[in-house]
Amino acid sequence: MSKRTLFYVISYDISDDKIRNKVSKILEGYGMRVQKSVFECWLDDRQFATVRNRLSSIIDMQTDSVRFYALHGRCVSFIEVIGNGYIYEGTETDIV
Repeated sequence: MSKRTLFYVISYDISDDKIRNKVSKILEGYGMRVQKSVFECWLDDRQFATVRNRLSSIIDMQTDSVRFYALHGRCVSFIEVIGNGYIYEGTETDIV
């Protein structure tokens, strides 16, 4: 696996409170909550695969949804926030 690091915006729509809390706890270990159901994370390929697999194993595939938006490092500089908030700087070390 390559060691590239990408900036991910991960959002979710989970109907069950217990599962939603588990999803939130998993994502808190990888990035920062920027809205109720939106996280920003810097992940390398291995971390992304781990997060995706962990979330896939707990959500209900019939009713729940998790979305992963991957941005290359150069694209992150074009993110704009208005109002309260900022872009998660994280700990990226190898931006493509």
